[in-house]
Amino acid sequence: MGFAPGDTLVDTLLVTVRIPSRIGLYVNGNTEFDLSDPGVTYPPAAFPGYYDPTLVAGGNADGIDLQVFSNSGVMIWQLETSGSGDFTPTIALDQLYYAIDGTGNPPDGIDPPAGWTAFTNAYVGIASGGKTTGWSSRNQDYVFQAETDDDPTAGATVIIYYRLYAQ
Repeated sequence: MGFAPGDTLVDTLLVTVRIPSRIGLYVNGNTEFDLSDPGVTYPPAAFPGYYDPTLVAGGNADGIDLQVFSNSGVMIWQLETSGSGDFTPTIALDQLYYAIDGTGNPPDGIDPPAGWTAFTNAYVGIASGGKTTGWSSRNQDYVFQAETDDDPTAGATVIIYYRLYAQ
């Protein structure tokens, strides 16, 4: 304690910072494959044929924007994906494939395509890790596999799920 003007006054206080352990998931990219688009050659030269998305909502023209975050150096995060079910009775969920962003497209006539994984309705692990340096890109490319028994559809939709958890 002091009295001014003759004394110099100094006091102290405590400053506390609390940062919780967190994981984060960001997904952007509703995706459409329109095989009737004038820029698309359908039917393919050989079946199965593989098609890139014709419309995406995110910045990845070949699929989705996907990012994960973890600030924990002790927890390991797991990233998984699955799908809701078949598009139609003749267009199965496993005709939709994903791969790491930048994977080359499979050639028509090859089944299954090397480097690509078919979606299923069970969760499948796609990545895992520890502490990230900010948001870490895990962007994915998609291709649709056209088969000879696909019946016409005006627009069949499935839901794709991404799940992130840490242990």
